Amino acid sequence: MTTILDGMLVDLDRVQVAVDGSHWLWMCEHGDSGQPLMLRVDTSGQRVWPLDYVVRRHGALAPERTATTAAMYRRVLEVA
Repeated sequence: MTTILDGMLVDLDRVQVAVDGSHWLWMCEHGDSGQPLMLRVDTSGQRVWPLDYVVRRHGALAPERTATTAAMYRRVLEVA
């Protein structure tokens, strides 16, 4: 699932990394304000905040980078 916040597309199905380095994951729930509820999943403890609060307090979000697997390389080469 994706959502748009302040013109920024956020992929809620992936762990998001904020500018300050904190990691956040959508809890598959929405708060009273309608914002997706995000769970902090890094070593600083587990906190739950609405998405708009996370962005205001911790900075813009970007999906966590994932390592490229052999299967991904294979798919690209098969298509080429």
